[in-house]
Amino acid sequence: MDSTGRMLLDRLQRSFPLVPDPFSALAEGLGIDGGEVRRRIGLFKQDKLMRQISAIFNTGALGYRSSLVAMSVPEGNLESAVAAVNRYPGVSHNYLRPDTYNVWFTIAVPPGQQLEKVVQDLSEAAGGWPTLILPAVRKYKLAVVLDVLEEGEGDNGEERSDELPPVEAWSAFQPTDENIRVVRCIQEDLPLVERPFRAWAEALDISEDALLDLISGWLDRGVIRRFAAVLNHRQVGFNANGMVVWNCPLHLVDECGRALASHAEVSHCYHRPTHPGWPYNLYAMVHGRSVEDCRKIAEKLGAAIGRDDFKILFSTREFKKIRLKLFWS
Repeated sequence: MDSTGRMLLDRLQRSFPLVPDPFSALAEGLGIDGGEVRRRIGLFKQDKLMRQISAIFNTGALGYRSSLVAMSVPEGNLESAVAAVNRYPGVSHNYLRPDTYNVWFTIAVPPGQQLEKVVQDLSEAAGGWPTLILPAVRKYKLAVVLDVLEEGEGDNGEERSDELPPVEAWSAFQPTDENIRVVRCIQEDLPLVERPFRAWAEALDISEDALLDLISGWLDRGVIRRFAAVLNHRQVGFNANGMVVWNCPLHLVDECGRALASHAEVSHCYHRPTHPGWPYNLYAMVHGRSVEDCRKIAEKLGAAIGRDDFKILFSTREFKKIRLKLFWS
């Protein structure tokens, strides 16, 4: 990939312009036009470097309850257990992370369903293996931005905000039929046409300006965390990822969580509850080009917060990774 392609990928994953002709806006300063931006994005998708461009919602703001869940499954029962878990549409990510608890998945349940009951049912369907429900007590960071640039790229005076996207909404989502229709639309991949928001607006039977105003308003209120591209981290060279966990004294969790969130190598950071036999309460997700990179990042993070008593759970197999579809029923 050339320098222009890397700089375009960097822009796309940070923030997508909410304007009538966003591809021309993305082209500014790159020496290409909007048509070439669309062509390159098409190639990114064809080569599986990019999953999609869409709204990334704060699911809690829409009334969903979500959690990380860990399950301890004997190796011989992995396939059947994973198949049972993955059938639930609210399970978006599921990984093998070899440890005492080896199946790790994220789940979101819609309004009207009980998270604990859904997880219990999935656990029983999977074989009744020991299961931990690990919801976020506090969120410090949710922002996957991979460093795809080479040294010296992006240093041409271009503004790049270090401000983290909101982890919580500060205004309630109104679940009207119209708003739900919009959510169902803009969570899908943005059309690769000159006026993509107009294409969406026509499908929704509203004006392009009204749609852009609604998306911008939801972003301002934290209902949408980001409108951006989601990259396939392995395809862009980040071949390893690890969940780093600490048993942190409760009075230090917030301080340490905020410190971890300030590091670019951390994509997600949470305070989660402990359980008997599982004392870890501070979690940071890191991505690296190799397992050794992840280890070095973890050591750097441990030194930054003055705690070297961490454990790294590497993702060694991907059982499921999809974009959660909100209001699926």
